[in-house]
Amino acid sequence: MLRHGDLVAERQSPYGAEGYIRQALAPLPNFSGQYPVLGSWLVDHVPCGLSIREDDNPITCNTSRFLPHAIL
Repeated sequence: MLRHGDLVAERQSPYGAEGYIRQALAPLPNFSGQYPVLGSWLVDHVPCGLSIREDDNPITCNTSRFLPHAIL
C-alpha cells in the first residue's frame, strides 16, 4: 500500500504473479488495532446481504476474520 509514493503497509501472499490493480487509497478506520471493512451483496441490483471482515493489517486478505453480525 502506497501513500504519496511511500510504502505504508504490505502483506505477503501467494497473489501477485497475475499482476496488480491500482486504485485510489481509501484508508480504513482503526478500532483498537483492527481495521474493519464492509462489503455488500447484490442480486440483480437489489441489496441482499452485508459482510464485515477485519484484520490487524489495513490490507484485507483471504485470511481476514469474518465477523458474525445481525441486523434486527
